[in-house]
Amino acid sequence: ELGVAASAGLTHLLVKRRVKVAAFFTGDELALPGEPLKPGGIYNSNRDTLLACLKSLGCDATDLGIVPDRLEATRQALRNASQDHDLIITSGGVSVGEEDHIKPAVTAEGRLDLWQIAIKPGKPLAFGAVRKSNQSADGEAWFIGLPGNPVSSFVTFLLMARPFLLKRMGVADTSLRYLTAVSGFSWPRPDKRREFLRVKLSTNVSGEPVLELWPNQGSGVMSSLSWADGLVDLAPETTIAPGDKLRYLSLSELLY
Repeated sequence: ELGVAASAGLTHLLVKRRVKVAAFFTGDELALPGEPLKPGGIYNSNRDTLLACLKSLGCDATDLGIVPDRLEATRQALRNASQDHDLIITSGGVSVGEEDHIKPAVTAEGRLDLWQIAIKPGKPLAFGAVRKSNQSADGEAWFIGLPGNPVSSFVTFLLMARPFLLKRMGVADTSLRYLTAVSGFSWPRPDKRREFLRVKLSTNVSGEPVLELWPNQGSGVMSSLSWADGLVDLAPETTIAPGDKLRYLSLSELLY
């Protein structure tokens, strides 16, 4: 595209600026790699995953770190993040536990337009906006609250946050591009929600291309994401048998 512009003798182009995104992560149990883990603690894998995804899309991403599981701390983090950013993305705190403060914090500092979606993994997803200040003329920063479980966070980012960001960047067509392949596995336990299964394109004993399934589809299994190269999009109440033709999304296409 730059070559086409140069061939036409153009010296200046009208472009969209980078979307400014602030990200923070809620949870008293979280620690950064290199820090000692306290009892019941876990390392914050969502930070590196999410920031890498934002940068791969060309966003100007700001890491606001880990926010304690307290309502006032969450509200203050939202206020700080809204001032100089177009979008706030959080991970964790969007379920219904006593220490999940995202819903009341966003409601107090702005508005929530969506709460939970019927997919697996990724049910606890929030969408809304946060006021930039007490004066409505200053506008709002958009808000997307991702689940805390790492697979759920990654999948909902690709399916929901990514097309939203692309649209804000001026991309006209943000529809998902599906591929088709034959199943090499069985999935006999259907769910009432729409499911996204982690798979890899492989070959069977006859050398034919088939989709292979990661055996543990739990939403906390990060190793399944580094192994997989795609997500099967499975309709609710649907089973899979070997040989079935499946629609799947290529992760390499979704990570740009």
